[in-house]
Amino acid sequence: MEEVLQRIILENQALIAQKRVIKRNVQLSGTGHIKVLTGIRRCGKTCLLYELAQRFDPRQVLFLDFEDERLLFLNGLKSYDIITDAYYMLFPGLTPVLFFDEIQNLNNWHLFLKRLHIKGLDIFVTGSNAHMISREIATYLKGISLETTLYPFSFSEFLELKEVTTGAHDQIGRPAEIQRLFREYMEFGGFPEVIRAAADDKRLIARNIFNLLFYKDMVTRYGKEEYLLRLLVSKIAENITKEFSVTSLARKINPVYRTSVPTVTEYFNLLPEPYLTFNLLPFRSSFVQRESKRKTYFADNAFIFLNRIATDHSRLFENLIFIELLRNHRELFYYRIQGNGEVDFYIPEKGLLIQACYTLDAEDTYGREKKSLMKALAELDLRKGYIYTWNDAAKTEVLPDGKEIEILPFWKTLNLKTK
Repeated sequence: MEEVLQRIILENQALIAQKRVIKRNVQLSGTGHIKVLTGIRRCGKTCLLYELAQRFDPRQVLFLDFEDERLLFLNGLKSYDIITDAYYMLFPGLTPVLFFDEIQNLNNWHLFLKRLHIKGLDIFVTGSNAHMISREIATYLKGISLETTLYPFSFSEFLELKEVTTGAHDQIGRPAEIQRLFREYMEFGGFPEVIRAAADDKRLIARNIFNLLFYKDMVTRYGKEEYLLRLLVSKIAENITKEFSVTSLARKINPVYRTSVPTVTEYFNLLPEPYLTFNLLPFRSSFVQRESKRKTYFADNAFIFLNRIATDHSRLFENLIFIELLRNHRELFYYRIQGNGEVDFYIPEKGLLIQACYTLDAEDTYGREKKSLMKALAELDLRKGYIYTWNDAAKTEVLPDGKEIEILPFWKTLNLKTK
């Protein structure tokens, strides 16, 4: 068994040393905490581990992927000391830096990591199950770990993967090319495999990723009814951007599949487990008020075009904005105006109110978006609100009370890496 581990350690050292990686827009603390990287499968967590490992002497790197079938024997052992023992037999006198991929597949992984941390080793791990990873971090690794959620590629990372370089003024000098690429990003999402794929293969690759999440992380892991889960995902795709309750969701499913509200609630609560969906709650002081209604968004736009027959740019656009805001802000809500109406996104820590509107071409659209923002600005006593659009001309309107509404093409708000 030691020889198997040694062979894997050496193979991974050679692989990482020659691997070309995309630098992710992620800041990790340099402290002595265990660094835990969580997020949806295939979003690039492994490549981020490669990138981090390349910062060290290759001989120090002890990288193990716990989805490697050669490591299945570890779960039958009483102790995992064989892992570090195998490394020290290869490199006596050196101190390893540990990189453990998909750590949730190792039984009692949190106990093993805690023991390694006590020894003073530097540890980086990834996991793809939101509930298990977060619960055990909070319970067993509190105070000694830092958790960072990784998402599919941002637009700047998308451009780097496609080897498109941008200059400081390219939003002005090359707007047509940037918009074309941004439309591709909006329609097909940020999974690295989908970005790399030819246009005719993108749907197939995205379907493979979805099926991996669906069958491995939901149907098989939790033993749930496949058809009901598919109905639920389909209904959520139809309700992207819309406020709903789980009770209303159950009513929509019942004509097709006889079920109950508790069952739909149980299934609905599974979807964030593999980071397939994220729930956006209304900004309310009452827990009950927050939990009764919500919006649900997908972790990537690829899952929207897979689960809808026709392309719906409005929903794709709002979902994309949600993920970008989630990537950059700790707390995110939507805001229900007193009486009627809503603002799509509210970020309390920044005092930001944002409407997502693909286009303002229709005569009454701007008036409707403006009216909601005006009411929300007054209720929250904020000075300025924003409307993000696909490509409407940027402008700022100063209201009679001195408050402002700024219209911005969303692609121009993104920080592109410059050459």
